[in-house]
Amino acid sequence: MPAERDISIYAGDTYTHELRLKDSANTAINITGRTYSGTIKISKSSTDIVASFNTNISNANGGIVSFTLSSSTTANISAGTYLYDFQEENAGIITTLITGKAVVTGQVG
Repeated sequence: MPAERDISIYAGDTYTHELRLKDSANTAINITGRTYSGTIKISKSSTDIVASFNTNISNANGGIVSFTLSSSTTANISAGTYLYDFQEENAGIITTLITGKAVVTGQVG
């Protein structure tokens, strides 16, 4: 079962969400060779992707991966509430790590 956490995004700003993956003993998981993806959609049943996160493994041995949306990407998302998820692929097995609402606030002016 994925973790649930709502996120807030301000349109026109860069958004970064860092995950530190750990096992049940609170020890970092080595994520070498794993790949990550994340998307924002209007609803669970929607096939249209509002935005896709760029991913970066900054410390594979320490289990640290970041999901980022550029400022130009967030500037093109209309204010509103969406759904997102972050997924991991490890040796062909896809696991959803975290999911929730993505609340986008529009720019002033």
